[in-house]
Amino acid sequence: MVFWALATLVTLGAAVWIARPFLKSGTMEMEAHDSTISIYRDQLDEVERDLAAGIISEGECDAARQEIERRALQSARRLDQGFFVGRRSIPTAIGIVALCSVAVAALYIALGTPQAPDQPLAARQTELLTQRAAAGDIASSAQLLQQAAEETPEDFETWWMLAKSYSEMGDDAAAAEAYRRAAELSNDNPGVLSAYAEAMTLANGNKVPAAARVIFEQVVKEHPDPRARYYIALAKAQSQDFHGAITDWAALLGESAPNAPWATTVRRDIVNMARFLKADVRAYMPDATQAEIAAAGGASQGAASAERVSELEATVSADPTDHKAWIALAGQHAALGDGQAALAALEKARSHFKAAPFVLQKFDETARALGLDMLDRGPGTAGPDAEQIAAASRLSQQDQDDMIEGMVAGLAAKLEENPDNLDGWIMLVRSYANLGRIEKARAAYDAATAQYSGNAAAIEALREGTAGVIAAN
Repeated sequence: MVFWALATLVTLGAAVWIARPFLKSGTMEMEAHDSTISIYRDQLDEVERDLAAGIISEGECDAARQEIERRALQSARRLDQGFFVGRRSIPTAIGIVALCSVAVAALYIALGTPQAPDQPLAARQTELLTQRAAAGDIASSAQLLQQAAEETPEDFETWWMLAKSYSEMGDDAAAAEAYRRAAELSNDNPGVLSAYAEAMTLANGNKVPAAARVIFEQVVKEHPDPRARYYIALAKAQSQDFHGAITDWAALLGESAPNAPWATTVRRDIVNMARFLKADVRAYMPDATQAEIAAAGGASQGAASAERVSELEATVSADPTDHKAWIALAGQHAALGDGQAALAALEKARSHFKAAPFVLQKFDETARALGLDMLDRGPGTAGPDAEQIAAASRLSQQDQDDMIEGMVAGLAAKLEENPDNLDGWIMLVRSYANLGRIEKARAAYDAATAQYSGNAAAIEALREGTAGVIAAN
């Protein structure tokens, strides 16, 4: 209401200002151009007086007279009229004010809500979140559920939906806390407890914490929950009870339907564990495919794999920023049954990509696919402590250069998966050039040109963005 009142006052003021000329009494005023003509006339008279006084010669007088007349003529051409007349018209002024007032009233009736009170900021934010959530924004849904959970902290359904939203967003720590509240409100429902323990495990880097294992074991005592059984076997593997883990997974797979959602993951882990144990995977998975048998080490891989390992080691030695070579090297070590060597290769690879989270994520996915998350990483593989973080801020020039190269390699990896990023290609070309990697800069430029072939605007932007970068080197 306050806004519309102010808007009305401002509109009335503007209307009166517009109508002001019609409220004046009749006047006759001279245009500015006509006053300028008068100045030129005065100048002509001044020139004539100077001639008469002998200050200037006849020739100088003629030249000055011609120049003044030329300027006066130009001004006269711009002259619309010599005078204008203003006449008072009170009806016209009233009409203008009335018209503006009616326009404001119509706008208020169409858009305003006189009976509605001012809406608080929180309510407007909630309305915006609701609109976004309706459009499928998970983050907005989670915010709305968080607000609802704070307003009704004893509502199980709200906490359960909030936990699932956090899980979909990948915020495992927040999901674990929401699942914990849901578990408390569900009177320790086995399914809810199992989901809570899984969230704890995921938030812990897929390592089953002791508390989560206790919960899983409690759930299994009451109900043969497949999720709890899977993670109990994973906990055994992570505590080096490999035979117990593969036996439990084989039992779970044997009691599950072939199309069960967890069947693919269980089969993968059985294959990986059989490779670590150098066991025949068919003893635990009779229906193993030829690909699974080969992945478990059942096919002949010796000399060829050893040669491939040597080739890949030479590749990463020459170019430590080749993340695909590191992943392939880890895979070859795992194929030879040397899980620790595979794990060591990925740990070494991580040191070259500290500033490239996209590549680090790829390494983590590779570790899980190869079953390396079941192995003991040994000392020194935990996250950096406060002292190490402080030391990172005092990196040597060489370490800083290595970090920059890792960032550039991470950008290159992103572009391989999502090449429709023109700004990214321009940045990659310029980055390679700045690092002195001219051949890679040219290769990136060619790849970008191929990506945007047929798009003249993108090609031109690419040329402008990298102009002189390659040629200058």
